[in-house]
Formats: sequence, C-alpha cells, structure tokens
Amino acid sequence: MNEKRWLISFILILLTLILTMDIIALLTYFFAKAYLYFIRNIPVGISLFELVRILKGASLGGVIVGVGCWYISFKKY
Repeated sequence: MNEKRWLISFILILLTLILTMDIIALLTYFFAKAYLYFIRNIPVGISLFELVRILKGASLGGVIVGVGCWYISFKKY
C-alpha cells in the first residue's frame, strides 16, 4: 500500500465509524426518552451535559472500532 492510500483509508474509516457511532447513540438516547415519556409518563428533560457525555463516549467507541477495522484491513485478514 502506498503512502497516501493507507492514510486516506485510515481517515475515511475513522470518520465514518465516529459519525455512525454518534448517530446510533443519539437515536438510542432519543428513543429511550420517547419511551419514558409515552409509556412511563416521565417528563422529558434533555440536558446538554448528558448529550455531550454521550457523544464523547460514542466518539471514543468509534475511534476504537475504526482503528481496529483499519488494522484488520491493513493486515488483509
């Protein structure tokens, strides 16, 4: 693999998985809030602090998965 190609594939895999993990985390958060509101009659209180913590955790998970996927594709397993 040449010099530019591995870097481009690394960046693309990393960005894609970070965005995917963020979207999955936000969808899960909002579905859980909707469930609590409609089924359990608990009022919805969305705080910015919770959203930032969720996005940080999802982004870190995306980085870990992205590096792992890139390493596997780099080793050609």
